[in-house]
Amino acid sequence: MAFKDSLEKLRALPDKQKKIVLWTIVAVLGIIMGFFWINSVGKTFSKISESAKSVKFPEVNVQMPDLNISPATSSSNK
Repeated sequence: MAFKDSLEKLRALPDKQKKIVLWTIVAVLGIIMGFFWINSVGKTFSKISESAKSVKFPEVNVQMPDLNISPATSSSNK
């Protein structure tokens, strides 16, 4: 019966106070959901980092060609 009494008290409140109660409940639930979301994201990222450690990338050996570039000379006659 306590729930019905609380509901009747809430119904008797003015609209402004009802909105305050509503937004307070929404904010508390949002904080709780955000906490669980952040916790889940942290676990997911740790799983990704663990699986990324086991990935073997192929070695790529690239030999750069030897470029003999002589310095530019000015050919203008002044």
